[in-house]
Amino acid sequence: MSPIGAAHRTGAALVLAAAAAACASGEARTVLTVASWASWSEQRLEAAYVHRFEELNPGIGVSLAPASNAAEYRDQILTSIAAGAPPDVFLLDNIDVPALVAANVTLDLAPYAERAGIRLDAFEPRVLDIFRSGSRIVAFPKGYTPIVLAFNRDMFDAAGVPYPRTDWTWDEFLAAARALTRDTDGDGETDTWGFWLDRRPFLWIPSLWSLGGDILCADGRRASGCLDSPQSIAAFRELLALATREHVTPRFFGLRRTVGDHLRMFASGRVAMIPIGHFYLPALRPHLEAGRLRMGVSFLPRRAGGEPATVIYASGFAVPAAARHKRLSVRLAAFMVDSLAQHTRASGGLEIPALRSAAALAVSRDSSGLESVFVAATRHGRLPWGARIAPWREVESVLPDIFDRVLLRGEDVAAVLRDIAPRIDAIVEPGRVVR
Repeated sequence: MSPIGAAHRTGAALVLAAAAAACASGEARTVLTVASWASWSEQRLEAAYVHRFEELNPGIGVSLAPASNAAEYRDQILTSIAAGAPPDVFLLDNIDVPALVAANVTLDLAPYAERAGIRLDAFEPRVLDIFRSGSRIVAFPKGYTPIVLAFNRDMFDAAGVPYPRTDWTWDEFLAAARALTRDTDGDGETDTWGFWLDRRPFLWIPSLWSLGGDILCADGRRASGCLDSPQSIAAFRELLALATREHVTPRFFGLRRTVGDHLRMFASGRVAMIPIGHFYLPALRPHLEAGRLRMGVSFLPRRAGGEPATVIYASGFAVPAAARHKRLSVRLAAFMVDSLAQHTRASGGLEIPALRSAAALAVSRDSSGLESVFVAATRHGRLPWGARIAPWREVESVLPDIFDRVLLRGEDVAAVLRDIAPRIDAIVEPGRVVR
């Protein structure tokens, strides 16, 4: 089946489902569809508040249509738009902003914001910037997360190591990781590790920034001269030395193992520190609530003399330019990022609310102290490269080769970076840089 044919069938199925629901209730209603990649738990949260929109808008129904496969979600959205059967509202991930802006298939929400009851200055500005393109706003922000460092308090206490400060340096982090890497039973094998070094770029790029390195040059048009610069080479050496020289991280666990291993190792007391986003908290919550894990979070360690750095990953609700009911679609998108929706989703712990007032309330209600550190880390957050250049997915597919070649093959860091930089140049040069 062709993608366009699949999109027609998907769109038709949504319309038929909506029509069936309307007939069953005995009403002739306009039904708006909301496409997303929401998990089952997030769907429950959305269902808990979306009925309020229907109450406030008699004759309007809302159909939540999550993708069965998150990996295929982007293609489903693009093909449904191309087929002329787009959803009325759809969830837009930061990595898809450049491609959809370049294709000019999203409605500019800026002119509608005030009429829809949205104050753009009420959002966290670093998050709103992800969805800006010049004067345009391509989505209303829903929620976000920086990447921070989680630490196991019990492991720190057992080793007599002070908890991380939010302004700690790489040298202080390294000293802690060494002390936390231990042979606890005396058999000559390491039983607990100081840190988890993950090969997935979205987790290690913020640490690379904190160490003074980067993947692309500031204009986003090339890697040569930046990925292989002295600063980036030094940063990669420090990062990869955690496995090759310091031996404070499981050398192979972070490479090609099952997704979720780092959370299990952390929760079970085998790894003392891991990089996390807010989206990992629901998986850790059962361990926290049962008292099996005492966790703290801190900023990523910075190089001496440098500033803290992290990334901000975010998503928001967009409206297709070809939406059938533009006014209603904008109203629904605005409703799904308003205070009721953001407070409801915050209760599920998946993200920080993009509304500053909702984030402040989440902090005030949190007795663990975790939320306040996540929010504070936002001050040092940068736009992800995926929100700036269209072909970032292709770049991301190349980056794990750096880890594999150094950690598995023993190749020199500088030589690997000099080899990979031109490969990335060939990917990004044809791509349109949005900002």
